[in-house]
This record gives sequence, C-alpha cells and structure tokens, in this order.
Amino acid sequence: HSDYSYGGSSYSESSRSRSRRRKRKETREAIGTSGFSAGLSAIVPPLPDAEALAGDAVYGPSPSGATALALPDKVKGLLNNPGGLAEEVARMKQVMQAASSSGAGSAAAKAREREEEEGKETVIKMPPRLHESLLHPDNEPKLLARTGLASAALNKDGMVVLRAHSRKALQKALGQLKRVAYHCQWGCSATKVAALLAEKPARAAHTVVVRLAATSSRLQSFEVRLTNKVRKLRIGTQGGACQMVVEGIPGLSRKHCTITFEPEKGACYVQDLSTNGTYFNGKRLPRPPYKNPQDARVRVFHGDELFFRLRSGDAEELGYVINLHELS
Repeated sequence: HSDYSYGGSSYSESSRSRSRRRKRKETREAIGTSGFSAGLSAIVPPLPDAEALAGDAVYGPSPSGATALALPDKVKGLLNNPGGLAEEVARMKQVMQAASSSGAGSAAAKAREREEEEGKETVIKMPPRLHESLLHPDNEPKLLARTGLASAALNKDGMVVLRAHSRKALQKALGQLKRVAYHCQWGCSATKVAALLAEKPARAAHTVVVRLAATSSRLQSFEVRLTNKVRKLRIGTQGGACQMVVEGIPGLSRKHCTITFEPEKGACYVQDLSTNGTYFNGKRLPRPPYKNPQDARVRVFHGDELFFRLRSGDAEELGYVINLHELS
C-alpha cells in the first residue's frame, strides 16, 4: 500500500511537469520575434517608408474627425537636416543677442541725449538792474550774439532762463556773463552793459583823454592823455612815481590807485593799490589776494566816481568824477 502511494505521488508530479512544458511551448509559438504578442502588434501602425517621408507626410496622429495638415517645407527641411537645424538655432541666438545689445545701446544713447538736453538750459538769479539791462530791447540781440545763447528770458519768479545749443556753449556763455556781472557790481546801466557786450573794436584806439573832476575844493582836478606808449595814470602822494600827486589828504597811500588804458580793447580800468581802500561808484574796489588776475581791475566808464577813504572822521567825501573822451 505504501509503494502504491509513493508510485501514485510520482505519477501526479510527472503529469504536472508535462503540462507546464506544453504551455511554455504554446506561449513561445504565440510570441513574435519582436517580443510583443500577436494581439498587441496587430494594433500598432507600421512606420512610414522613405517614399512617404519624402512626400507630404503627416507627423503624429490627427484629432478624431479632423484632416491632418502637412508641415511647412522649411520645418520639414530642418527636421530632415539636423545640421541645418543647429545652424538656424545659432543664427537665432545671434539675432537675439544683437537685439539685446542694440536695446542697451539705445537706452544709453537716450540717457546721454536726456543729459545733454538738460545741460543746455539753466536758471540763474540776477540783481534786477542787471537783468533789466541785459534783456533791454537794445541789448538782448547783442547778448545772444556775444554769448552764443539760443534764448534768454525772464520767468514768472523773476529768474533769468538761459538756453544754449549745447552744454559746452552754455558754460562758455555763463563765463562771459560772469565777467559782465562782475563789472556791473560798481554801477549798472543799459549803456554800460551794451559796452561790455560789444566786440573788440576792429581798430585799436589811439588816444583817450582822462579828466578827473574834483568833487571838493580840497582837491584839484586833473587831466591826462593816455596812449599806446603811456598807458597808466598813477595817483598817490609820492612825487616822481605818480603822474597825479595828491597832497594834504591824510590816509592816502604813496601809490593809491591806477587807471590803465588798453588800446586794443578801447577801454580803461581802475585798480586799487592802497592800504585804506579806494571806492568806485560807492563800492570798495577789490583788494588782493585775487582768485582771478582779472578781478584786480574794474572797467571804467564815462561818469564813474572815484573816492578815497580817509583816516579822520571827516564827513566830507573826497574824490573825482571821471570823464573819458576817446580821440581817433
């Protein structure tokens, strides 16, 4: 009985082994060489051949119920030529970089233009008498011609608005106006401003007669001719060093002041050399040290007043009225 059981058990195991081998064989026969089952491969569409690719081939599935459209020739050309695609990408990259650089350059150029435009105009404050004389109908054309300004006008706040054609031109004009304003500190009028704005004469002046009319009986009037050879009139207490010697007035220096004639400009200038000071049209003349050598002198015009400062408490003003007469 035990042998039968053993034999029965061996028979059952052999039957199952044969059944498994048979199933594996059937499975192998059902599987194709591609590794997919016959049922699956039946639903996969075949790849298009070369002739289909060369024609108006359709790439990718089309939506249900819609007609697929052919790709443009340029796109198909790029897909069929990978090298051309790389070149096209590189070209597009260069174009984008150039556009970016151009945009940055344009922004910088606009910023420079804006800065330049702002530098063409300025607003300055002037004493009323000065801007009235500068903007006088007779002087405004001379102002624009002499300085090169595009325009000069008074705004509602009483400030003078100056506009030039460039930043450099504006700076040059401001330098010229500074000289005009400097000399106008010792008296300002439309006539004086017109003379300061005038160009140098085409021909140098030959002779100017300077007459000092005394304002007090304690002084004597004086007259001298200044020429290209004799340009200076020195006023003081030291005989021999000064052409005009003033005596009996305490507080005057040995070399008190000078009047200098410049034929090439057709103008005269006064300079203080004293210890106690010289007053010109009621304002003291500049004294050293000077920031600019030109600041040492002030332009003299017909009718200007020259006065001395005295040590004593004498209330009487001692000085002269200057008369200038140019000889041709």
